[in-house]
Amino acid sequence: MNSNQLSTRQVPHVRESRSKDAAHSVGHAHLNVAYVMLAGDKESLRASHWNRVSPRVRKMLAWMAGLDGKKGDGTLQALDALERGKLHCEARRLIKELEIVLRCAQGGQLPSQFPPANHESDGIAAKS
Repeated sequence: MNSNQLSTRQVPHVRESRSKDAAHSVGHAHLNVAYVMLAGDKESLRASHWNRVSPRVRKMLAWMAGLDGKKGDGTLQALDALERGKLHCEARRLIKELEIVLRCAQGGQLPSQFPPANHESDGIAAKS
């Protein structure tokens, strides 16, 4: 063992200090990346996310938010801040409700793929 390993094991605050330094440097790296991303870059990133959502879902969400369903067909840049806010709030509400549906929509009886057997299928004729 070298003296550095020995001193680190004997003094626990040295280890904590090094991990804090590493966490700070990682945090600074993230901040530097965030500062480099300009407002236009953020908007293009938002637009790429918007375009990945199917037009059907975008129309439905626009309709649920009280907007014209055709707004879902358009680009993200065509929506103003108020419309985006309405979409955001409606999407949050829908996500919460869909989580409840996911909890409820499990279990139950499986439907049979064959009709119930009658006596005819057993070779026994039913008397009427």
